[in-house]
Amino acid sequence: MRYLIRLWTPRDLKDIMRLIRETAAFHKTLDQVKTTPEILREDGFRKEATFGCLVAEVPAEQKSKEGHTIVGYQFHYLTYCTWDGPILFGEDLYVIPEFRGRGIGTSLLSKVAKMAQEKGCRQFRFISASWNQPAMDFFAKRGAVNATINHHWHVIHVEGEHVRKLAEKARKGRP
Repeated sequence: MRYLIRLWTPRDLKDIMRLIRETAAFHKTLDQVKTTPEILREDGFRKEATFGCLVAEVPAEQKSKEGHTIVGYQFHYLTYCTWDGPILFGEDLYVIPEFRGRGIGTSLLSKVAKMAQEKGCRQFRFISASWNQPAMDFFAKRGAVNATINHHWHVIHVEGEHVRKLAEKARKGRP
């Protein structure tokens, strides 16, 4: 099977949104997707882009059953670890089911690891749902370790109304 792993372009926005929705549906969280093509365009293509994205593209003669040539993607962004320096963080790695098991996911992961090295990162971090054992096995087979289990770290986030309340306290200058 032939495929190309490349940086995304504005013409890929529709396909990326399709894949984001498909990923969210797989996780049974489609109702949580608030991103729009306009937000992706603004944040992903400005001079100081907030994130990067790789796409997996197959030739037209190998398109999916639904007629798509963009069959996978990987979102990433640069962050920083005070102990270890720059880190490339992977938000999503997704390949549509009919194209899994053909090396596309590994190629996406390999390409982003190369990008991490080029940016001086010693690590590439990413998240995976704890219930998604095939994904956990995929990453482990490629040398990943589960930091929650091995290092006892948990990812914590604040969202929605709680972000607003915290920001309001900062505006008022009180704890």
